[in-house]
Amino acid sequence: MSSRRTYRAGFVRQLAIWPGLTVAMLCCQSAFAQASAPGAETNAEAAGVPAGQEALEDDSGARVEALEARIESLEMSLLQLEATQAITVGEEEGVRLKTFSGGQRALQALNPELSVVGDMFARYILAGDGSEYLGGDRSGFFPRAVGVHLQSNLDPFAFTKIALEFGPEGAELGEAYATWTSVLPRVSVTAGKFRQQLGVVNRWHKHGLDQFDFPLMLTVPFGPGGLNQTGVSMRAELPHLWADSLGLTVQVTNGQNAGVFAGDFFSVPAELVRLNNYWDLNRDTYLQLGLTSMYGFNNQRGVVDDQGDVTNGDWRTTVVAGADLTVNWEPVNRAKYHHITWRTEYLWIQKEVEGGTIAWMGGYSSLEGKVARSWAIGARVDLVQDFDPDNDPGDLSRWNWQVLPYVTWWQSPWVRFRLEYIYHQPLVGVPDQRVMLQTTFAAGPHKHERY
Repeated sequence: MSSRRTYRAGFVRQLAIWPGLTVAMLCCQSAFAQASAPGAETNAEAAGVPAGQEALEDDSGARVEALEARIESLEMSLLQLEATQAITVGEEEGVRLKTFSGGQRALQALNPELSVVGDMFARYILAGDGSEYLGGDRSGFFPRAVGVHLQSNLDPFAFTKIALEFGPEGAELGEAYATWTSVLPRVSVTAGKFRQQLGVVNRWHKHGLDQFDFPLMLTVPFGPGGLNQTGVSMRAELPHLWADSLGLTVQVTNGQNAGVFAGDFFSVPAELVRLNNYWDLNRDTYLQLGLTSMYGFNNQRGVVDDQGDVTNGDWRTTVVAGADLTVNWEPVNRAKYHHITWRTEYLWIQKEVEGGTIAWMGGYSSLEGKVARSWAIGARVDLVQDFDPDNDPGDLSRWNWQVLPYVTWWQSPWVRFRLEYIYHQPLVGVPDQRVMLQTTFAAGPHKHERY
């Protein structure tokens, strides 16, 4: 509105100049006419009053009167224009227009962010007997999974993440949870189905792992997918008592894992407590130490047998304790090109079963280095016991171990290739070897998120 008002004021000023210019031009024109009129030869003639002068004076007087009338008319027009402009400006300043608009075409902004991740691999197996297969595993090309990941801010106080996995065995709900941020100062709460914070890598999805698969420390006791249950989780940032950062995680979930807890016939929830300690050793290096414990029950409640009778098993407990250590070096301003990460995790489980107790332990250690912007090399060593009541830590024949070096090439942040060699010594039998060529690709804003 200010620009329009400035334009109008300038227009009014221009109109005010025109009357003066008109008068000056007409006066000049009159003087020129008198000087050049016939019979106006010298001042001496004025005494004799030549013939026709009376008519000339009458004509000049009429012209002056006409000019004066025209000037008065222009002045009146100018005053009317100024009054009109003042009224218009006042009306515009006092009126606030209400705009009506439809946002139907903008509702797509409410849609969740969608990412699709593909995980494919080729595998060659060399079994101990020289065959190219081992049990149900075959050499060949396989699609491991296609993941559909949805993420959205629900409102200023909460967001949600959902992960659907589509594989050869069918569709599966990987995760589906909502998180409320800042329920209390520095406290967030999550509810739904999620991968539990048991150590470090159990929280990650398979396509986000540093190696092809989870370590044996997770797959032997909990199954191929690790520990993934439904419940609530609370995360709190504690005061910096002895570390640069202290995080406390408390989770209460259904004990639905069939390997360690009650499976589908869970009744009493399981509890997890994790304390995460973080230190900045220097500007390039940090150290993270995590301590985790779990407590739950593995007896089945409300089991219906073939005769329709409902039975409840005797109460049996499961105790889990773990520790993880991560040291990461990333030089400032060179993190895109170089880093070294050493990670070690250890897990101990005691599970009461009918007729005895399973005392189990296992762990892994991995080392990875980034040698160029797109290249990383690393290796991991797994060492676990058999999840069996007959475990004997002193009997080396009861240990299951494997070594796997690998090299990873990032074609771009959305496409990755990995070549991995696995030498595996099972609990029973001769060792087997595998060569894995994996590619993962992502379409969407979140790429290869670990969550």
